Amino acid sequence: MNPSSPHGRLRQALLHVGERWDVPEADLSAAVVTALRELASEVLGERSCVELVTVGAGDRPWRRSVGLRLADHDVGLSDLLLYADQSDLPPQVQESCPILSQDDWEAVLLVSKLIFTSLESETEPRPEPVPDGAGRRPECTPRPARSVARERFCQALAAISERTDLHQDQLTARLRTSLLEFASETPDNKDAAQRIAVLRTGDRQQESRLCLSRSGFAFAQVVLSADGCPVPSCVLGEFPDLTQDEWDAVVQVTGLALLAFEGESACEEG
Repeated sequence: MNPSSPHGRLRQALLHVGERWDVPEADLSAAVVTALRELASEVLGERSCVELVTVGAGDRPWRRSVGLRLADHDVGLSDLLLYADQSDLPPQVQESCPILSQDDWEAVLLVSKLIFTSLESETEPRPEPVPDGAGRRPECTPRPARSVARERFCQALAAISERTDLHQDQLTARLRTSLLEFASETPDNKDAAQRIAVLRTGDRQQESRLCLSRSGFAFAQVVLSADGCPVPSCVLGEFPDLTQDEWDAVVQVTGLALLAFEGESACEEG
């Protein structure tokens, strides 16, 4: 994938979030938000709500992890997808992808959640409070390096667009194996891993896409077809103050992130 394209810039910005960098969170956020807005303008136009998403650390007393979050809520996109992955298949998605099953829909949301989780930084203890007048904790502090399992999963995702020398079956096997190494071999994760495949939409390797193995629908296609669907009741039950625009932002950013890890030609096809 061309790193100078909107898709390539978003992919690189997302991968940088969880790397061990002495980079302020504000700079990480600016890079991701800029790339998101650029790709959203190309793919979504005026429907875009991606400005409601930022990069930051969760405000939890026991740990700190930098990742994609809703700007006005203390909630990460991976957490929102965690509660959504038991939601009913929306009629709008069923219309767009007629042979999609409920199990396929749940697998798409589960794998998307794991992708966002893998892109987050490793957790670290929250700093001790600094007494007034003693100075502030520097914003530019090292974050822990990715674990081996997390790094392998991130590289398997990046390989979908970068490793044009690998056959789609090799890319699929690498992705499935690394997903289970990172996420653990629970029944749900094992089922989801078997439902994913890296497939080509044309004759060239760079057109690889992350797809559902049975139907062939691309993950990005499925997620973006849910844009505008009502907030699932299971999500509202956990986050009652969540607005429709914020849920639209979650769906849109998830779809754009998936597009960023596709081959360039596939992305241009939408």
